[in-house]
Amino acid sequence: MTERGRGAPERTCVACKKRAPQEELLRLALRGAEVEPDPKRALPGRGAYICRRAECVERLARMGRRRDGVFKKPVQEQAWTKLLSRLRRQFAPAP
Repeated sequence: MTERGRGAPERTCVACKKRAPQEELLRLALRGAEVEPDPKRALPGRGAYICRRAECVERLARMGRRRDGVFKKPVQEQAWTKLLSRLRRQFAPAP
C-alpha cells in the first residue's frame, strides 16, 4: 500500500460535484436564517462550497428544493434568492 500525501484540504462543489482544493472554492455559510458568502472561511455555522464560476451559480439556482440538502436543513427561499443575486453580480462574465 502506498501512503497518501497530505496536500491541501479538498471540498466538493454543491452544484457541479467537482472536487477541488478548498481555497479554489467559495464557502457559503448558514448563519441563522441567512446564507452568506464566506471567502475567508472564517464565519461560524454550517458551510458548503461552490465553484467560483457563473455556471455553478446558475446550477445552484436551478436546484430548487434540492438546495435544502446543501446545509442538511431547510433554508427559506428568500435567503437563497438574496445569495444568488449577490453571487450572480460577483461572478458575472466580463463584458
